[in-house]
Amino acid sequence: MCEECGCEVRTTLVCPECGGRMVLINGQATCLSCGTSPSPDADLPEREEHHHHHHHAGHAHEEEAKTEPDDLAKLRILLPHWVEHNEDHAAGFRRWAAKARALGQEETAQQIEEAVERMVVCNQALIAALEALEG
Repeated sequence: MCEECGCEVRTTLVCPECGGRMVLINGQATCLSCGTSPSPDADLPEREEHHHHHHHAGHAHEEEAKTEPDDLAKLRILLPHWVEHNEDHAAGFRRWAAKARALGQEETAQQIEEAVERMVVCNQALIAALEALEG
């Protein structure tokens, strides 16, 4: 489990074709580098690092600073992944809001539910971005 966010994801999958980083989209592993989607039965090698990065305000990321020819293909993969990832987090947030409420922490529960509402709006924007990309 990720110690920082508790998302229960243990590792990053490695693409058997090119060694690139893979993400899950609708439960299917997809390579960010070459787009490969191995069969669900494939035994994929794992890396020790976490599958997503925790971004901090004011920190510039290398991937944001430069572009590569395959960035458009990666964006087509990343947008659905981000939506799915946000939905997974929102489900966890809802569970914790219910737990907070059961503990008598109504204000905490309401704030968590506000975060879920904002995540829904965020996903709507990401879906619109994907639709714009697909034109």
